[in-house]
Amino acid sequence: MTPLSTTISQKRVLLVKPIEGSKPDRSHFRTVSVTEPVPELVDNAVLVKNLIFSLDPYVKPADYTAIDGSPVVGFGIATVVKSKNDEFPVGAILFGPLHWEEYTVLDQMALAEGFRLDQALDRDVPLSVYNGILGLTGLTVWDSLNFVGNLKAGETIYISSAAGTLGQLAGQLAKRKGLRVIGSAGSDEKVAFLKSELGFDGAFNYKTQDKRQALTELVGEKGLDIYYDLVMDDTLDVALELLNAHGRIIGIGALSVHQGQAPYAPKNLMALIEKSLRYEGYMVYERFDQLEAFWKELTPLVKSGEIKSGETLVQGSIEDLTETYLKFLNGGYTGKVNIEVAKN
Repeated sequence: MTPLSTTISQKRVLLVKPIEGSKPDRSHFRTVSVTEPVPELVDNAVLVKNLIFSLDPYVKPADYTAIDGSPVVGFGIATVVKSKNDEFPVGAILFGPLHWEEYTVLDQMALAEGFRLDQALDRDVPLSVYNGILGLTGLTVWDSLNFVGNLKAGETIYISSAAGTLGQLAGQLAKRKGLRVIGSAGSDEKVAFLKSELGFDGAFNYKTQDKRQALTELVGEKGLDIYYDLVMDDTLDVALELLNAHGRIIGIGALSVHQGQAPYAPKNLMALIEKSLRYEGYMVYERFDQLEAFWKELTPLVKSGEIKSGETLVQGSIEDLTETYLKFLNGGYTGKVNIEVAKN
C-alpha cells in the first residue's frame, strides 16, 4: 500500500439542499475538488480509501445542522489506510457508511454501523457482491425472513420492487422454503426476469397494470400470507384486503418516500384486528450478530449459482456518482447497483 503524503487531494460530492420530501435531481448535489492535510485521528477512528459505493434509495447529509455543503453519506466498501483502532488495522477491508469522496474518516460511532469484511471474504466472489447479496442488503433479507417472516411451505408471499437486490433475494429464499412467490417491478423486462430467471410464480408491471386487479388475480383463491414491503405506498391497502388470517406484513423499505412521495398511511388498518395480522418493521443494525450464520449459509449458494445475484457494476469516479445515483432512482438498472471508484 502506497504511504500517505501530508495532504490529500480528492473529489467530494456535497448536498446543496435537503432532499427529504422531494425527489432528488441534479440541483441537490455538487461535486468539488479539495486539497486537505491528512487528518489527525481521534482514538478508535480510521481513515479509509473508498473503493466501491453501494447505490441505495436513501442517502443522507453528514451534518443535519448544515445541509448546504454537507458531504453525502451512503454505504460502501473501503480499505483502511490510517488507523487508531485495533479492530480495524491498516489494510483491513470494511463495509460501512462512507462519504461520497475518495477518502473518509470513520469514528467509532460510524464504524458501529458497519463491519469488517476481509476476515470473511471469499476470494472466488467479486468484492462488489459484499455490497449487495453478501452484504448489508443480503443480511437484511435473510434475517428479516427468518426472524420476522416465520415462513411456512405452501404460503404465498408478495414482494414489491422485486427486481432490486432485496426483492430478488427475498423471492429466491422464499422459493427455497417452499412458498409461492409473487412480485412486481417497473418494466416488462424486469417482470420477465423475475419469472424466467428467478423462478417467481407470478409477477406484474405496477406502472402499466392496475395493482389491485393484478395482485388479486395472481394471489387467487389461496389468498396472501406475507407482504414483503419495500415501497410503502398504497399497495399496503391492497395487501391488507388480500391477507389471510394471521398474515404478516414485513416493512423493509420505503422506495416511494425516497422518490419524493409522502409516507403512505393505510386506510383499512382495522384488518390488523379483524384478521389477527402482524405488521412489523425491521432494521438490520441490531442484528450484526447474525453475520457469521448468514455468510455460512449464503456464500456457498451464491458461489454455486443456486442463488442468483443480478448486479450492475459501474466503473467510474466520484464525479460519476450523482448521475449514476439519479439513473438508479429512476429505475435505469436491474439488480444491485454499485459504482467502483478505486481498486484495492
